[in-house]
Amino acid sequence: LSVSKPSIGTPEVHVPKKVPEKFETTQMCYDGTLDKKACRFHWWPALGEQTEYLAIEQSWNLATNYWVRYYTFHGHWWHDYVESVQGFKFSRWNDANPIIDDYVGHPMMGAISMDIFVQNDPRGRSIEFENSKRYWHSRLRALLWSAVYSTEWKLGPISEASIGNTGRQDLYDKDAHKLTNGTGTVGLVVTPLGGWVWALGEDFMDAHVIRHVETHTNNPVYLTGLEFLNPCRGFANLLRFKRPWYRDSRPTPGEPVYTTQSDPVYNPDRKSVV
Repeated sequence: LSVSKPSIGTPEVHVPKKVPEKFETTQMCYDGTLDKKACRFHWWPALGEQTEYLAIEQSWNLATNYWVRYYTFHGHWWHDYVESVQGFKFSRWNDANPIIDDYVGHPMMGAISMDIFVQNDPRGRSIEFENSKRYWHSRLRALLWSAVYSTEWKLGPISEASIGNTGRQDLYDKDAHKLTNGTGTVGLVVTPLGGWVWALGEDFMDAHVIRHVETHTNNPVYLTGLEFLNPCRGFANLLRFKRPWYRDSRPTPGEPVYTTQSDPVYNPDRKSVV
């Protein structure tokens, strides 16, 4: 019997698979080159960032308003909260807050909430301002997220009704010269809808102004100042511990664009990022 010796050939060479840029994730989700699991909404990071924002807002109210502190820490919390929700005036538009609060502050709050949603949505976070089905679907989903947060801010368990007991009793408003309990539907409506318009405006400014200006500098002071054109997105970036000028849609100044061993690896057989 003759025993054949194993042939010694050229060693098998494994060609490294292409690692997709994070900026390609959205398009890959729409093309079907990433599995559904990789394209799912990131619930825990989104809820964590939204909770951060809620804590900042409530802490500001407690720190700057004596009556918010007084009504929060005196009395029976649950009973007072229920009475505050029951006292909400859904039939009235104006809530007796300053105009700048209702028509500037609340839209910005809604836009920040939308940005939190978008930056945790692989299917929409890499899309810049464009007239496309995928863009509008992304921003409408973010509008729904903002509407839910707006309701929580007014009526939820950690809201103006539970912290400060807004709506529980009528007080005399010196500016309006009338009794009011500080509630009205303006906040429930303007926060998400005004925030939607504000967020679209920031998307437009980012795509047509910031994108072109940022290529001329790496100065962090200048880049931070440029975020006055995108204040809500810049603040949402801080909530996830990113630079204010960070973008999910493109490389930004000061950000490394090379890959390392700690970066996710794309597995084309499984159609996923691992």
